[in-house]
Amino acid sequence: MLKPPKPVETLPSLKHDDVEIICRIHFGFSTPLRGPQPAPRYLYGAVSPKGERHWRNDLEALKALIDNGFTINKKDRHGSSRP
Repeated sequence: MLKPPKPVETLPSLKHDDVEIICRIHFGFSTPLRGPQPAPRYLYGAVSPKGERHWRNDLEALKALIDNGFTINKKDRHGSSRP
């Protein structure tokens, strides 16, 4: 049997180059009663001038995206250097 998920926590927002960065902690969709517990994931989001939402699991990757004018490079497409 699984326990219901913990609610998502929203941390105070940050600013980078006048763009608001939203910080959230996601605990997963369910929690097992026994065994290893899922690790929380930190998610960082920003909205481009076009109104598109962009989420990354690394703050530095999101800052680089903002610095690049919200242009997604092929290596940044999945938040890593995967093709």
